[in-house]
Amino acid sequence: METIDTLKSLVSSKSGIARSNVFRVVLPSLPGANSADLNLLCKDVQLPGRQIMTNERRIGLQFEKVAYGYAVTDISMTFHVMNDYGVKKYFETWQNLAVNQETFEVGYYNDYTFQIRIDQLKKGVSLPVYSFNNFLDLFSSKAVFLTEDEIIYSCILNNAFPTTMNAIQLNNDLDGIVELNVQLSYKNWNQI
Repeated sequence: METIDTLKSLVSSKSGIARSNVFRVVLPSLPGANSADLNLLCKDVQLPGRQIMTNERRIGLQFEKVAYGYAVTDISMTFHVMNDYGVKKYFETWQNLAVNQETFEVGYYNDYTFQIRIDQLKKGVSLPVYSFNNFLDLFSSKAVFLTEDEIIYSCILNNAFPTTMNAIQLNNDLDGIVELNVQLSYKNWNQI
């Protein structure tokens, strides 16, 4: 019979329950656009999933499912937008590598796809925050370099690129905060 002590022991032996609000994304630096700010401004992100595609095969009187491939779904990221709109400009630059909005030329796949890293961090790990007196040193050891024991799960999105940059709704709310939601497609992902 399971008891509350059994549950407490399990949670303790696994270093606690994973927290959804302790994460980091590492986006690529693009020609003319730096991603360091964006990695801190990401409000939410999804860890990717994968579906194994199957066909039913009949053997005698029985049916069984047989794998024939896989499918991945786009992921969504939401960012806080600062007054310089750097987040929006970054994703406009990235999308412009895929389809140039001035010449309407389509870019080469290898020129607009990049790796994106998503890290789930251990509870208690802190990333620096903005202060009013001095701007964040984006290259401090805590912002960029985390030790392996501070990362509890990590994955890489391979050949990722932003397919959809959603519209930003502006309104008359006194305390309204501007956010940008982006959908990213990718070829596959792998755990590292």
